[in-house]
Amino acid sequence: MDEPTLVRRLTTIASVDVVGFSTMSARNEEHALDLLGARMATAGAIVKHHRGRVFKLTGDGLLAEFVSPVEAVRAALEIQEAMRSTNATAGPDDQLVLRIGINLGDIVESGDDLMGDAVNVAVRLESIAPHGGICVSAAIYEQIIGKLTLGAEDMGEQHVKNIPRPIHAYRLTSEAKTPVMAATPKPSAAKRSSRLVMGAGAVAVVAIVAIADGWLLRERSEPAAAPVQAAQVPIPSPAIATATPQPPAVAPPSAATPPTAATPPPAIVTPRIYSAADVPFVPDGRRRALENYGRAEDSKAMAINVRGIFAVATRRIDAQTARRIALEECNKAVQRELPVIRESDRCMTYAVGNDVVWTFRSPPLPPPPYVPAARPSPPITLDPATVPLVGETARKNLGEHYLKSDRKRALVLGPNHFDWWSPSDSEADAVKRNLQICGHLTGRPCVIYAIDEQVVVRTPQRYRVVDIFTPQALTNLDASQQDAVERYLVANDWRAIAVGRNGRLGIVIGRASESAAADNAIQACAQAGGTECAISAVGPFLVAPK
Repeated sequence: MDEPTLVRRLTTIASVDVVGFSTMSARNEEHALDLLGARMATAGAIVKHHRGRVFKLTGDGLLAEFVSPVEAVRAALEIQEAMRSTNATAGPDDQLVLRIGINLGDIVESGDDLMGDAVNVAVRLESIAPHGGICVSAAIYEQIIGKLTLGAEDMGEQHVKNIPRPIHAYRLTSEAKTPVMAATPKPSAAKRSSRLVMGAGAVAVVAIVAIADGWLLRERSEPAAAPVQAAQVPIPSPAIATATPQPPAVAPPSAATPPTAATPPPAIVTPRIYSAADVPFVPDGRRRALENYGRAEDSKAMAINVRGIFAVATRRIDAQTARRIALEECNKAVQRELPVIRESDRCMTYAVGNDVVWTFRSPPLPPPPYVPAARPSPPITLDPATVPLVGETARKNLGEHYLKSDRKRALVLGPNHFDWWSPSDSEADAVKRNLQICGHLTGRPCVIYAIDEQVVVRTPQRYRVVDIFTPQALTNLDASQQDAVERYLVANDWRAIAVGRNGRLGIVIGRASESAAADNAIQACAQAGGTECAISAVGPFLVAPK
């Protein structure tokens, strides 16, 4: 009989473990187990929020899988921050400290369990992480550079138990120092601190500034069909042109390859200084409170949530106390103001003193103008039954809440996601904040579908809508192609993108009808030398044949 084929794949593994749990259990086993269960439940919720899954409980810890190294690191940062916040108000017997290790590598599936070298390395990285800290492999480090905002201390090559080869490891830190490359493969050899760009939550803050009178409506839509294949291939030729395909970009060094002394150090990013104008999600009418925080002295902190609720704590005895109070008060406001609370609504520390500690990047936004200058004529009234990419429950909630609100609001569509927020004082504020919220939660630019009761984009009828079009759907674009895509994103009226099987591209904008846009895009693709050209996008939507 043939042996069953092993299922292997690349994934990100995080190992979470409690420091000194055996000693804690020896003092009071029942209490220790109750405490562990509560804290691991918190960690599991954070893992799920970052699109991960816990696939094994390890007695005094857990193993989790993530599809993205960036999301794994964000989750780890939030887990450690949640533990620190809880410990700040807990008694001596209720303190629980974690270590976390994260690795990217090949695993073998065994039912719901995962095994293999990637898992073993993550566990060993956890064992050398500092108490309350995070240790990542070189593979993870290479993936998060330029995406999150933190420091990393180069630990060099580490020889760990039961791993036959040295593992290049980094400790994540909050400091930004001049990078120094490791000189030898020994653990004590040179240490390097470099700036990264990461996202994570934190803690803390008082003087609640919450947004009242709001209905929250955000749901996962029903699973959308996969985008048409043509949208996934490199697009080398500009719209309505016959350029020669661009050669593929040189592949970056393998993420599993440790940096060498010849590798140029990452650029140092200056720590962010607090500015009220940079705080996302908050409505314009609340900006004065943010400005007052910036002028406040002594120990202070500010916490925010993705819906624009925030709280500040000033004149506290120390920064840690300010962080704790701000986070507590912000989460209390969330409980009061939101009729439906989801995992993503948890408050996060944004600033401590005048230093921004909120490590997420600014939410990705589409290029302005966010709303087409010319809206459909005759006007299209919003009908929940015809909104694309949402499920039946979402349609019901749109009819019951969105359409009945008397405040300024904007309905935003994103990848497998939609959002709206009613308590805004102006159209511009509703548009900006909803795009920020959707962009933050999905990691991609989102699209304004309707403002109040009026639809502002046309929905394709000739093709089936499968997702939101974003520039990330097109790869290896040169400057002229990028310019064509930018103009496409902000164009009015009907527009379309066609992609050939050989990667040639045709873009048309400003057509009078969907049929004209699609037919002209295919013609442009063919004129550029495309073979088997097919429509990939109509307006702001990725589409597939009906």
